[in-house]
Amino acid sequence: MSADETESGKIEGHVEREDDMASVAFWYQIGQPKRFTDLPPLAQRLLPNLDKTAEGKAMLPTAKHSPGIVELQKGYDWTGEGQIFFQPASDQPVIEVEFNVEKEEYRGLLVRLTHAEDYGIWRIFLDGKNAHQPEDYMAGQKIQDFDLYAKELVAKDHYLGSFALKPGKHTLRFECVGRNPLAKGSYFGLDSVRLRERWLKKRKFLG
Repeated sequence: MSADETESGKIEGHVEREDDMASVAFWYQIGQPKRFTDLPPLAQRLLPNLDKTAEGKAMLPTAKHSPGIVELQKGYDWTGEGQIFFQPASDQPVIEVEFNVEKEEYRGLLVRLTHAEDYGIWRIFLDGKNAHQPEDYMAGQKIQDFDLYAKELVAKDHYLGSFALKPGKHTLRFECVGRNPLAKGSYFGLDSVRLRERWLKKRKFLG
């Protein structure tokens, strides 16, 4: 639960969930129960889609990068037709991509990045500012770097903060700042960029 969604402004443990998940309870009853409603068909029992997603294939033509190879890598469990895969060929690799915002809305900004044994440590900038809460960065707070090393291949969502981005094109810049001592390389993989719907009222701490 994000701090800006709680009344206290802090990350709390026991508050309403924001993902519309439901729980099931069983009870004991005497006699024949009434049928209150019919369950919809399986195909209609879907979780709501909270994300506006820019897939790797759509962003690939906008990619600008330092020396190296950039391609659409298919396979695994990447969104759509694959991830943007960058194999750097310089000491300070950089890659930029653009994504489009159609309507100004207050939404969470997430990047789904690949982690593997040959991936580096990367810093993220949004429209020229550090993307992890740009206001904090400008106030001199600590910059967050993203260590993409992992023993096994996995794609993870990384929440960068919530913003009301203006309609139009926005730029994400990824700069490699090193690599984990266990990493075998400094590769980079961007699965997708997601603007996630937010709960627009404060939640109470349930104790």
